[in-house]
Amino acid sequence: MMNRVLTILLSGVVCLANLTSCKNSQDQGEKAVHSVVPVTVTMPRTGKMAEYTELMATSAFLVRTVIKSPVTGYVEKCSVSPGDKVVKNQVLFQLRTKEAAALDQKNRDSLDINGMVTMKATMTGVVAAIDHPQGDFIQEGDVLSTLVEPESLVFLLEAPFEMNKIIHTGVEYKLVLPGDEEIVAVVKSVLPSMSGASQTQRMVLKPRVARDIPENLTAQVKILQTARDNAVILPKSCLLNDEIMKNFWVMKLINDTMAVKIPVRTGIQGTDSIEVVSPVFKPTDRILTSGNYGLGDTAVVRIIHLNN
Repeated sequence: MMNRVLTILLSGVVCLANLTSCKNSQDQGEKAVHSVVPVTVTMPRTGKMAEYTELMATSAFLVRTVIKSPVTGYVEKCSVSPGDKVVKNQVLFQLRTKEAAALDQKNRDSLDINGMVTMKATMTGVVAAIDHPQGDFIQEGDVLSTLVEPESLVFLLEAPFEMNKIIHTGVEYKLVLPGDEEIVAVVKSVLPSMSGASQTQRMVLKPRVARDIPENLTAQVKILQTARDNAVILPKSCLLNDEIMKNFWVMKLINDTMAVKIPVRTGIQGTDSIEVVSPVFKPTDRILTSGNYGLGDTAVVRIIHLNN
């Protein structure tokens, strides 16, 4: 009888231990399911958003002339160097014909053959290049030098054809030069032709202030496409998306500890911020900026920082 009572008591102890173990496991499972995620949050702000298209423009001189040799012979003397400023009718080169160069000085004097040809500047400007320095052999028609007019400097912008709807003559744009220096240029003309390879249209931008800028310098041009004054703005870190970048959403707090998934439609994108077109958020709404990745439709969270 006593053994039977002991057996029953022992069985009860084992059952109680099993029940306690199951309860502890269940509690641990529930705690794992309802883990609290630390997050930082921010609130929407209203401000101006603008969307730009960045294109490249290259400097060029519209007014230039080349000095060509009218004879075959040699460059006897070159009086200028690249970068020199010259005036019209200034002597640039002296050439000696091939026939005169074949004779010595005595024969040239006896035959009264000088064989010297003087080449002068045909315009006032700057020497852009010297193609044949002193001593070079040249043939008739060879380019000796190129002169440019510094005041004719422009930037040539290659723009897609559809952008001629927003780029018009007389409109000013900022050009960003290497080193982040900015200059203002105005659209002087839109050329009536297309580039066959790139299918772009060339536009001529003239700097407002004359600058000592070399040819073939590349500058960045920002073309304004869209602007809104009262856009609802969130940091880009708030935005989440699916694998195909088609569906977007944010995680919004409905109370101090619960975040829910809110699908959104976006608009203008900035460097670090983005416009939310819908739904319309209130300035007091709290949106997760970190800790939001991988959260489900509802998630238990703990606010560790609020970005105002």
